[in-house]
Amino acid sequence: MLKYYQYSISGQDLISVISIGQLYAEGDLHNAINGYWGPLFSWLLVPFLLFKSSQFFALYSTKILSLIIGFFTLIGIRFLSYRFEMDEKIRLSILFLMIFVVLYFSLIPSFFPMDLLLLCFLVYYLYFIFDPNYSDKLFNGFVCGILGAMAYLTKEYALPFFIVHFVLFNMFHYVNDISRVKRRKILKNFAIGIVVFFIIAGAWSAIISDKYGKITTGTAGQYNYELVGPDSQGIPMWNGFMKPTNDKAITTWEDPSYDKLIKWSPFHSVKNFIFQLTIIGNNIIKTIGIIQTFSIFAILILIAYIVVCIQPPRKLISDTDYLYPLTTILLFIGGYILVFVEFRYLILVNILLILMGGYLINKLFKKTSLTDIGKIVLIILFISSFILLPVTSITQEINEGMYIYNLSNILSNQYNIHGNLASNGENSQYYTSEGVAYFLNSPYYGTNLINWKISSDSELENNFIKYKIDYYLLWDNSTANINLLSKYKEVTNGTIAGLKVYAINGR
Repeated sequence: MLKYYQYSISGQDLISVISIGQLYAEGDLHNAINGYWGPLFSWLLVPFLLFKSSQFFALYSTKILSLIIGFFTLIGIRFLSYRFEMDEKIRLSILFLMIFVVLYFSLIPSFFPMDLLLLCFLVYYLYFIFDPNYSDKLFNGFVCGILGAMAYLTKEYALPFFIVHFVLFNMFHYVNDISRVKRRKILKNFAIGIVVFFIIAGAWSAIISDKYGKITTGTAGQYNYELVGPDSQGIPMWNGFMKPTNDKAITTWEDPSYDKLIKWSPFHSVKNFIFQLTIIGNNIIKTIGIIQTFSIFAILILIAYIVVCIQPPRKLISDTDYLYPLTTILLFIGGYILVFVEFRYLILVNILLILMGGYLINKLFKKTSLTDIGKIVLIILFISSFILLPVTSITQEINEGMYIYNLSNILSNQYNIHGNLASNGENSQYYTSEGVAYFLNSPYYGTNLINWKISSDSELENNFIKYKIDYYLLWDNSTANINLLSKYKEVTNGTIAGLKVYAINGR
């Protein structure tokens, strides 16, 4: 099955993480240490990359690693499912569904493997923190701290989520357990977990703080917040030529920490505050839309849990079957809606909604006199609604990326295209060019856009000289800057449909 998805490269994020893994494999720690990307996925890639592998094998390794992570995620989901009361037939049906859901997250290029790795750690963390007997073993707090730290080393967003979630859920356990002995154990569990978490997270924070010369837990959060600001011009690398972060990087996106964006705060002015509220409102609407794409039942499940949780606080806090998963979803979504939301960010929400749906179906079966056939039909409808998106996407994405891989081989083998690359970008050719650059193992400097407008011939020529561009890729029969480009040799002689390659640096 893997052979049908071996070429897919999910854009600049995956390219950056592979490149960072290659730096670790080569022992180039100075350039490998990175404040924007969590290090853990790159660390896990290192064993695959130790033998100077090709760019294709490095990409293929991410697919193998994703499937391994997916396997352990499935095991974790099975464990977590036992925190939701349901008949074994319902549970087995859900676990069958989860195979396709996890394959979807593992293979489809629109998903980033670091999101799957984050899901894996959080699923196990939720299994322990949802445990009604959480206070019985001090081991539970220790494991939660380890899993929270691993999640943070995967993605910076896990740091605030884990801290808030872990504090809140220890409070829930504390209030629900009236025994003094158990309450003391809960406090010990909390102390152990939070200390373990901060020891590991603090060590990484110290390393990246030393590199950037300032105290930081990561640069992704601040970068993305500035990116959505009222005066933002968008991601700088999509707006003109930029030199890759280091001599071995494919693009500048390997470490966006050095990009200069405009700082802002919603508390600096009324206008900014209103702008922040607009972001939140738009992201809430977008989140609802994303949840609806999971299944036609997804929103109904969420609404059902919200309705049940409308009760006096003292009663609610003991109704953990509803409170725990709903609180987790709201907290997890809450951080993202302050900045921006993407489908891949919410895969944990998808998993929880499926388990929550299984719990509701189990409740329904107990309280109604449905026939066996009626129960089977309802389970089939539920499973089918959630399985539709993964199955159709897995089918549609077969051999995704093969064109870029084959094109790169032609450019390398027939025309010896290597060196500093750039391209036109008026029709979003950035991603295609970046994929070609990855397979050619050549640095990509960006597009001919300046302030989102096509640069003049003189501006483009100056960039050719400044950045020592070797080849310029002109996509889709574009005529942008054609007067300037006519001065240079087109090396393919028009043999590649939709692409011309100009030798810029005397090659």
